[in-house]
Amino acid sequence: MTIYGTILPGAASIARSSFLADQLTERARYKIKVLDWYRGHGQDTSLTARHFGIGRMTLYRWFKRFKQSGIIGFNEYSRKPKNVRKPVIQGDILMRIIQLRKQYPAWSKYKIRTLLARENIHVSASTIGRTIKRRGLINRKISKKRRKAALSPRARFPKGLSISSEGDMVQIDTKYIMLTGGKKYYQFTAIDVLSKRRILRVYASEFSRNGKAFLEERIKNFPFPIKTVQTDNGSPFLKEFDNLCKKLDISHYFIYPRTPKQNTYVEISHQADKKEFYQQGNVCSALSVMQERIKAWEYIWNNIRPHQALNYLTPQEYSNRLKVVKLPTKHFITLQT
Repeated sequence: MTIYGTILPGAASIARSSFLADQLTERARYKIKVLDWYRGHGQDTSLTARHFGIGRMTLYRWFKRFKQSGIIGFNEYSRKPKNVRKPVIQGDILMRIIQLRKQYPAWSKYKIRTLLARENIHVSASTIGRTIKRRGLINRKISKKRRKAALSPRARFPKGLSISSEGDMVQIDTKYIMLTGGKKYYQFTAIDVLSKRRILRVYASEFSRNGKAFLEERIKNFPFPIKTVQTDNGSPFLKEFDNLCKKLDISHYFIYPRTPKQNTYVEISHQADKKEFYQQGNVCSALSVMQERIKAWEYIWNNIRPHQALNYLTPQEYSNRLKVVKLPTKHFITLQT
């Protein structure tokens, strides 16, 4: 470490001290080497910069720090901004934000802002968001970053879509039929939103080919033209199914991922299937038998079972009345959020 003597006269003894050696970083030792070379070559800044591949302004900064702080000035310093923004929120408001977040951990900063406004506490959503983040109250499983929009986004049905006649909207979904030994069949369900009329079929797989076959069955068996269908994003409703919709000029809308509540009508009907059909002992491992039983249940649903949503009419009775009496048939479907 004799290089110190050429930079700072009389500093050789200081450089040899264990205390100073412990205080200097590897980067600081490199800077001393550079400045030693600089002093030994006529203090030529340009030559030194070219030799070590660094900028001249960098050397000037090193000189300045050396003059201000001595050898210790060669150590790295924090680059943290001197003027760091500090929260200017009152303690009681801060505690209230934390209480609401703990009470409703899945609610966003915008919902919490609304709750605070009801209490006449006016805080910006960004302030609430920073408070939640600083306090470590972000649940990574709940608060996920939004995905980038797909290059070819799937069609979603318009908010407030008017349903005024049969066939304006038909929701379709599948349901697992669990069998012994872990085997399962798949129930394909199509329900008309207005009349609640359904078509049910059972298949051994969820391939889009079966989805296409089911769509053809539905077109053949529904006594009205189908204008729009709505499905989830599963494989049965892609490829061949979706291609057939385009070929027949049927609008195909998809619900948002992991939001089955947007397919409300078909999901509710599946709950009825579970309680009124499958839990009554109508499960069979023979596919042909299962197919016959599901057709019998379809007939009961459409022609015998009273439906509360239809004022205890059957779908067939409701459909018949639509043809002879002008019933209040206008419905509005809104996206569930």
